[in-house]
Amino acid sequence: MQRRTSRNLSRAVVVAVILAVGATIWQSWTAGMPGMSGVVATQWGPLSPADRDLIVKVRLACLWEMSTGQQVQQQGTSPAVKEAGRKISAEHTDLDQKTRDIANKLGVPLPASPSAQQIGWMKEIASKTGADYDRTAVQRLREAHGIVLPILAEVRISTRNDLVREFASDGTAYVTRHIGYLESTGLVDYSALPEPQSPGLLSGSANWTDLLVPGLVLIACLLAATLIAANVRSRGKAGKAGKSTLPPMVTAAAPRVATAAALIALPEALSTARSGTSTSSGAHPVISPGTPPGGIPDVPTAGRGIPRSRVSDSGRHAVRR
Repeated sequence: MQRRTSRNLSRAVVVAVILAVGATIWQSWTAGMPGMSGVVATQWGPLSPADRDLIVKVRLACLWEMSTGQQVQQQGTSPAVKEAGRKISAEHTDLDQKTRDIANKLGVPLPASPSAQQIGWMKEIASKTGADYDRTAVQRLREAHGIVLPILAEVRISTRNDLVREFASDGTAYVTRHIGYLESTGLVDYSALPEPQSPGLLSGSANWTDLLVPGLVLIACLLAATLIAANVRSRGKAGKAGKSTLPPMVTAAAPRVATAAALIALPEALSTARSGTSTSSGAHPVISPGTPPGGIPDVPTAGRGIPRSRVSDSGRHAVRR
């Protein structure tokens, strides 16, 4: 039973490690890719989680860029920066109205305030003054539009919903124009922009070197699982070997116990023999030849053999060996 339990435990550990590593590798492959669960049927086509996520993210972008654009129009020092802020604020107001319209049709709940990251950007921009204000505002707005644009493009080419496809096309046009407005100021620091996301191992540009790190992790986990399984198995064998030594000890001690029981039962056997030779008339039992006086037969003693008793002509008792 213990051996079977150890074997099952070893298999469970190996399977758990393989599943965990496999899930990690698969997650790294599909990083940034939308999920396939939670699809809802609508009259315009199926609505996927990626579709709903796009509508929510566009709403969040509008919430903070409408107010930030107005602030840039008022506090900017450069005419180009002020003009960019004015256009961004006005166009995001139109885009926000389209976002609310499509959300109402598709039943997508929308946030009422910007995200924590966007609030942080707004505070950072508001804390600057002069030329530093212009550079910070342009840089943060450019980074934000660069985050939304790939999401719009991905949903545009993959969505099965007609309304979402049209909305993604309009949003892509808005965001592309805004990027042009910001870059026309000449204040965008391209070296400070976020690095592009890795395409993952499922992309066409992947090669064998991309599998190096996941492969090493998988090998290390398999080795660890093998060591754990071997340790558990050795413990099970040691416990079984300890139990198997007990029956020989009991068997070896059995003859001694039997000999002691025979010696203890000897007097009882003699008493039974005496009582069996008595008669109902009260006559004395018959003593066979060679039985010593008193009717007690000789008992073997250790190292001396079995004594033979005889009676000499003189009547004296002698022992002949």
